[in-house]
Amino acid sequence: MTRFGPKADRKITELLSAGGFTLSAEIIPPRNGADPESIIRQVESLTNAGSQFLAVTKGAGGSLRGGSLPIAQMIKDSFQTPCIAHFTCRDLLPEEVENQLIDHHFFGIRNILALRGDPPVGLEGWQPREGSYPYAYQLVEQLQALNQGRYLDRPGFKATERVKMDFCVGVACYPDSENPKERLEYYSQKAKAGADFAITQMLFDSDSYSRFKDDAAKLGIDIPILPGTRILKSKEQAAKVAQRFGVPVPKSYMNRLPETDAAATPEASLDAFMKFTDELKTKGAPGLHVFVLNDTELASRSLGLLSAHSRPI
Repeated sequence: MTRFGPKADRKITELLSAGGFTLSAEIIPPRNGADPESIIRQVESLTNAGSQFLAVTKGAGGSLRGGSLPIAQMIKDSFQTPCIAHFTCRDLLPEEVENQLIDHHFFGIRNILALRGDPPVGLEGWQPREGSYPYAYQLVEQLQALNQGRYLDRPGFKATERVKMDFCVGVACYPDSENPKERLEYYSQKAKAGADFAITQMLFDSDSYSRFKDDAAKLGIDIPILPGTRILKSKEQAAKVAQRFGVPVPKSYMNRLPETDAAATPEASLDAFMKFTDELKTKGAPGLHVFVLNDTELASRSLGLLSAHSRPI
């Protein structure tokens, strides 16, 4: 039989189960109308630096950023680097979810980060579409149903074949959330629905990561949890990040940073980041997931240092 089409991706769980401390990064598609070559240069920089897999976000909050699926496929095929495609279900009917997941499957995408998605920014009184999924665990359930060969039924039509999909399903988790439901209950629902791994929200406190991992274990949840973080340049920037994303930056991390952006140096940022990474290693993190945002050069340098000079614990 002739082989055609994109090659199926390697699963993230395979990378995590291979042992060692994995390095990965998350990128954002360029704004609509921007030069697509920019994302290719970014991917090239991160993969050359040692990122073992990448993740591509989905335009959130009504942002005009298309291209998540083709960028993920390009990373997988052109750079031979495994890739996680973010998939948001808010405002999609189950039939639309299934069709879009089939598109991902045909493109060889096997790693999906199952997300509810944020409401559009600035639209007061906005309500989700009737019939769409209000919770991410429902998307996880549909992904696992497809993995078992269970598809949606079409009235008056009887399928003769039910091919099983082969998705590796990741979910988000929120160790620093003050909402008990968001912190553990929703995470537990997603894990029980069949999540294979998790990536935390932006996180800067290794103790918070460790507590969350232990609390999840007490609930019988033992899937790998990758800490997600970004590189901080100064106390000034850290305060802005903490306020914007609602995550604490502990004093131990703050004290390693210069006071202002003007006083920041790459060396100081990288030194603070490497120490934080060492802390996460001691707490049993299986790897590190770097949110790149607009700091490609610094993120690449950090990945390069971690890849070439892994510090013994």
